[in-house]
Amino acid sequence: SLQQLDLLLDTSESVIELFTILQSNTTLKSLRVQIMNNDIIDSMGTSLQNMLILNQTIEYLEIECNMYVNTITSTYLSSLTTGLSHNTSLQELSIFIPVSDTNNEQIRTFFNVISQKNYLTELKLHFKLVQSYSVKRASLFYKQVLSLVTNMLESHTTIRLLQ
Repeated sequence: SLQQLDLLLDTSESVIELFTILQSNTTLKSLRVQIMNNDIIDSMGTSLQNMLILNQTIEYLEIECNMYVNTITSTYLSSLTTGLSHNTSLQELSIFIPVSDTNNEQIRTFFNVISQKNYLTELKLHFKLVQSYSVKRASLFYKQVLSLVTNMLESHTTIRLLQ
């Protein structure tokens, strides 16, 4: 029974199939996925959400995106947030968060959900600026994020590592 999985995925179909299979998996504890294509990010939202809702055995989830994000739809972050709001097993989370002109409210909602997850002990966030996002707006965003992170840490007592 497989307990740890580390995959490099380069097609939408492979990501959707993986998350669909993991919806009913009861042995995998650790999943690390490297995304190699912007199209995957846009298409994986629903399958990621359903996997997080239905799979209550995964304790470690890492979703890595090594590329510069050209464009992004809102489905990834909102689906991730919805899935996390229903998940009770995840203890360590390492994800990228796309930053654009249109998702500030989604980021706020994400931090509100994370603030309520008392079983979460490690959180690593990698903010990815969407290519069209200006430097001036980015600095304003990071000021907002600092406030959200501060509020989250004030209400969350179990996080031991935040990067």
